[in-house]
Amino acid sequence: MTKAETTEGAIYPIRAVERVCDILDILHERGAGVTLAEVARIAELPKSSAYRYLLALEARRYVHRDADSGLFTLGLAFRPQQSRDMELFIERAQSQLERLRDDLNETVNIGVLDGGQIVHVAVVECAQMMRLAARVGERSPIHATALGKVIAAQLPTDRVMAILNAEGMPPVTDRTLTTVEDFLTEMKRVKAAKYALDDLEAQDDGRCVAVPLVGLPIAAGLSVSAPANRLPRSMLPEVVRALGECATALTDGYRIPQA
Repeated sequence: MTKAETTEGAIYPIRAVERVCDILDILHERGAGVTLAEVARIAELPKSSAYRYLLALEARRYVHRDADSGLFTLGLAFRPQQSRDMELFIERAQSQLERLRDDLNETVNIGVLDGGQIVHVAVVECAQMMRLAARVGERSPIHATALGKVIAAQLPTDRVMAILNAEGMPPVTDRTLTTVEDFLTEMKRVKAAKYALDDLEAQDDGRCVAVPLVGLPIAAGLSVSAPANRLPRSMLPEVVRALGECATALTDGYRIPQA
């Protein structure tokens, strides 16, 4: 074997390892899920090559591919620690969520993106007889909820498009956004305002306001939900300010460790 052949043989596996690491880094940074096209673009690989790497990683459970949306996320080999980190974050957030609940006298929630839907990972209910409260683990679409909108606003546009195409945009009420164009317009407003509003779009008599939880390795949001008559639009500045202060305290006070 010549010196050139030996050198080339050593370089090739190193490049392959670097490409695998690049792909895993992309999935970690975009924890909510990534399309094949996005992996190929960011890693600067042909789609066919990126697909082969992803298939090999999927076989070893380092990568998970959602059967419905086709989106790639880190697999079970990485998730246990991330799940424990999120549980610890919610546990440490509890007292501040309760304080926010008491200040607003309404139910507060934390939601995260899982696949193409929002999952409520924390719900602190208010004591009022009539209240708008989801259950922990309950799933909601991104297009009809304040949490969905504020989380979608943290994602690349092609990622949002992939979710909408995979999940659809069925009307939940007669005020639900049902076209991609309207949703993308709403995303521009959410990014500029730094909060999202579900204005009778998920329930006929319900209103919800959400702000992003910035700095976590997964797309997440903090919201307050209430019957519309107790959360009029005139209260938005006050509610957004309270949500923003709580979100800052949560993310500055404790950040999920980065891998």
